Amino acid sequence: MMAKTSAKPADRLLAVVRSQLGETESPTGWTKYGSWWARRHDKPAAWAVAAWCDMFLAWCAAQAGLIAVVGDHAYTPSHAQWFKNRGQWGQTPRKGAIVFFDWGGSKAIPAIDHVGIVEAVKNSGRTIVTIEGNTSNRVMRRERTLAEVAGFGYPAYLPTPATKPPAALVPTWTEKIVKDLPTLRLGAGKSKTDPLRWHVKTVFYLLHARSFGVNGGVDDTVFGEPMHDAVRALQQAAGLKDDGVVGPKTWPALMRVS
Repeated sequence: MMAKTSAKPADRLLAVVRSQLGETESPTGWTKYGSWWARRHDKPAAWAVAAWCDMFLAWCAAQAGLIAVVGDHAYTPSHAQWFKNRGQWGQTPRKGAIVFFDWGGSKAIPAIDHVGIVEAVKNSGRTIVTIEGNTSNRVMRRERTLAEVAGFGYPAYLPTPATKPPAALVPTWTEKIVKDLPTLRLGAGKSKTDPLRWHVKTVFYLLHARSFGVNGGVDDTVFGEPMHDAVRALQQAAGLKDDGVVGPKTWPALMRVS
C-alpha cells in the first residue's frame, strides 16, 4: 500500500521499502518484483526469476508514485548512468539516495554489481544503513562502509551535494577501451581479410565468460547467426535493446566484472 502522500518523497519511498523487509524469492528464484517488471516492459517470463535488486527498487518507487525520479531499471550500470546523465550522481551518502555497489571496489559504473537505498548515514558519513533487495535472496537491512560503494544516485527529491569539479575528467579503463572498439554486426569477419575478425573472436569468448556461449563447431571469428542470438540473449539479460549489435552499450555489458 502506498504511504500517505503528505510525507516527504524520500520518507514515502522508504516507508514502502521498509514494508517489504523479509520478502524473499521462491525456491525457483521467482519474485513479484521481477514478475511485475517483466509485465510492465513486455519481457519474457524468465525475467521473473532474474536478479532482482534493481527491479525491487523500481517496484517500490512505483508504489510510492516516484518511479519517474527514482528510475525504472533492471540493470544496475544502466541505472547508475541514468543518474549520472542527469547530473544526479556523486560520492556523498544521503538518506533516500540510491546506492550502487561494486564488490571489486572500483568507482567504475560498468563494474556495478548491486543496488539499494540509503536509510540512514552514520559515523560522520563513514557507514550507511541500507535496505536492499536480492541480498541473501531476500529484502534485508544492511550496514555497510563506503569501501564497496561505486557512487550514489540522487533522485530529484534530493538536492545533489555540491562538489568541486575535477580539473580534468580522466576516463576509466573501460571507457577508454569501449571508445576505441568497433561496432560489430551480423556478418562481421566473414571475409578472411576482414580486420574485425579478431574483435569477433573477443566477443565469442566474452560471451562464454558471461554464460552466453555459443555451442562448439562455430567459427569464432565470424559473427554468424549463433553469435547474433547469443548477443541478443545477453542484451535482454542486461536490460539493453536486443538488436544483436555489439556497440558502445553492449561492450561494457560483455566486459562487466562479475
